[in-house]
Amino acid sequence: MFWAWAAGMIGALIVLLALSQVRIRITFTHQDKNDEILLNLRALFGLVQVNYYVPTIRFKNWAEGFELHTAQVNVTADRLMKDQKKQINLEKMKEAYEKVQVLLQHCFHFQEWLSGTMRRIHCTQFNWRTSVGIGDAPETALLVGSIWGIKSMILRFLFRFIQLDTQPQLQVMPAFNQKLFVIEGACILQIRLVYLVSAGLRLLLRILKVKGGFKVWRNVLLPAGSSGST
Repeated sequence: MFWAWAAGMIGALIVLLALSQVRIRITFTHQDKNDEILLNLRALFGLVQVNYYVPTIRFKNWAEGFELHTAQVNVTADRLMKDQKKQINLEKMKEAYEKVQVLLQHCFHFQEWLSGTMRRIHCTQFNWRTSVGIGDAPETALLVGSIWGIKSMILRFLFRFIQLDTQPQLQVMPAFNQKLFVIEGACILQIRLVYLVSAGLRLLLRILKVKGGFKVWRNVLLPAGSSGST
């Protein structure tokens, strides 16, 4: 009888964990030359929490590209996991594009897998506020209208792929007679853990369907001699 109760409790716990939500909260701000992005990942009812923080996104020049300062913090263990700076230039972007193409060629119908997985994602919060001014009232009014159009286009594109469970909160605030450009936003995405695990297994099966697919993915994502944080 004891083992039956124990097996039942373990089974119930596994089902409960599988049905739990993996939540990703993204906040971003841009003002003057300051950019900040914070990504908080929460899983297993809050037992696992990790923050990815990008406090600096700086454009240096066309040759050197962007400088990114990133930090990864395990909130649960209260410790810094990674703290590094990266340079993103045209050469690295081209290299990344070529690697993605190689991965796509060694996965059976990747786009089908991606669209099916994204349909399981739910957006439960979406706030996007922009304050803008270019020093001239009529031109600012025209710019405000253009930004509204761009926001609407972006939202229509995004929510073709993921489920929207909330009313997006959008604002475009004109700052007449002054020069200003401020962006603030927050977004919460959720997916059940069981769907996430299932998506990982289905991706693996699709990779294995292509001859040499697993080896290619391993070599691209985990290159020999790759180092950790810098």
